[in-house]
Amino acid sequence: MSLLSRLFPTRTAPTPSGAGQWRSLLIPAVDQPYSNRALEVAFRLAQGTNARIQLAYFIEVPRILPLNAALLDAESVAANALHIAERAAIPYKVNVESVIHRTRKAHERILSLIPEGKVDLLVLGARPDRTRGLPGDMARELFLAAPCEVIVDYIANEK
Repeated sequence: MSLLSRLFPTRTAPTPSGAGQWRSLLIPAVDQPYSNRALEVAFRLAQGTNARIQLAYFIEVPRILPLNAALLDAESVAANALHIAERAAIPYKVNVESVIHRTRKAHERILSLIPEGKVDLLVLGARPDRTRGLPGDMARELFLAAPCEVIVDYIANEK
């Protein structure tokens, strides 16, 4: 059994009904910059449609601190990651919204955003080396629990 099939067991999803099917796509990032390929996948899917892309960066705040505690380094990383992702969207001419979320558990907040934001598609970038994209275990958990369609971009050693 391959690493990919262990991390992401087969799950049956509805078959896409054609271009423009998705109205709202969510691309989360936690503690790392975005996966370039996950961004590209989402932008290409939304290109030429009125779909809204939600770029959401999640800062996990330790329980010993209040949720609004100043975390300057994390806030700087989040703002920079969103800025880079917004710039990457420009050539695709897609509707992008960016927001930073402060939370105790990122995966729980990501899952709660799906019904709140009427998300049709969750686009995840996962890497085993933890340099870009979501940690593989979080991506797997989101893949299995998400109440919407999920696309996982998982390529080992992306540069």
